[in-house]
Amino acid sequence: MLAQGIQLLYSFIDFLFPPRCILCGAGIASSRLEALCSHCAGYFTGPVSPMCPRCGMTFPSREGADHVCSRCLQQDVFFDAARALARYEGAVRMMIHRLKYRGQTILAKPLGTVMADHGRYLLPADGYKCIVPVPLHSTRLRERGYNQSVLLARCIGRRWKVPVEYRGLRKIRSTVPQAMLPVKDRVKNVRGVFCWTGASLQGAHVLLVDDVMTSGSTVDECARVLKRSGALRVDVLTLARTP
Repeated sequence: MLAQGIQLLYSFIDFLFPPRCILCGAGIASSRLEALCSHCAGYFTGPVSPMCPRCGMTFPSREGADHVCSRCLQQDVFFDAARALARYEGAVRMMIHRLKYRGQTILAKPLGTVMADHGRYLLPADGYKCIVPVPLHSTRLRERGYNQSVLLARCIGRRWKVPVEYRGLRKIRSTVPQAMLPVKDRVKNVRGVFCWTGASLQGAHVLLVDDVMTSGSTVDECARVLKRSGALRVDVLTLARTP
C-alpha cells in the first residue's frame, strides 16, 4: 500500500509539473527515472572501435581493429585504460560547464548515472576496490564549494556498489588550469602535486573519475601516485574528452 501511495504521489507531481530534459527541455517519461531525453542521453555512449585500448582515443578511420595510438607508444602511461563517454563539445561542453562553473549540482545525478550505466560496459565495473575522484586543491574547493568529480564518483559508487575514497588522493599544490597551457607543458604542471594519504591500496584495482580528460596528464599523474601507493591497476572514467 505504501509503495502504491508513493507511486500515485509521483504520478500526480509529474502531472502537475511535466518532467523535461535538463539539457534540451524536451518532455520525458518521468522525472524520477531520468533527467535526460533519449536524444541527449545518446551523446554519452562512449568510444567505438577502432580505438586505442589504452587511452580510449578513437581513430578517424572506421576501418581496422583497435590498436595502441602513437602517443601511448611514445611515452610511459601509468593508467591502464581510460574511457570517456562523449566528446567535449557542443551540448556536452555546455552541460559540463553548468555543473562545474555555474553551481548546477543537480546535474551531477543524471550525468553520474549515465557514467555508471555506460561505464560498466567499457570497464570492469565489478572489479574495483574503490573509486577515487580527481581532487581539487583546497583553495579551488573553497572557491567553488564542491568538487564535481566527487559528486559524479558518488553516483557511480552507489550504482556499482563500490566505495568512494574521496579523501585519500589530495592535491597539495595549486596549479595553473591545464586548459590554459600548451600540451608540452601540462605534464610538468601537474608533476608532484598529488599525494595519497588513504588506506593501503596494495594489489588493488582502482577507478579514477574526473569530468573531462584533455591531454591526459592530470589523470596520468594521479595514476602514477596511486600505483606508487600499491595499486595494481588504475582505470580512468570521464564524462568527456577533448577532440
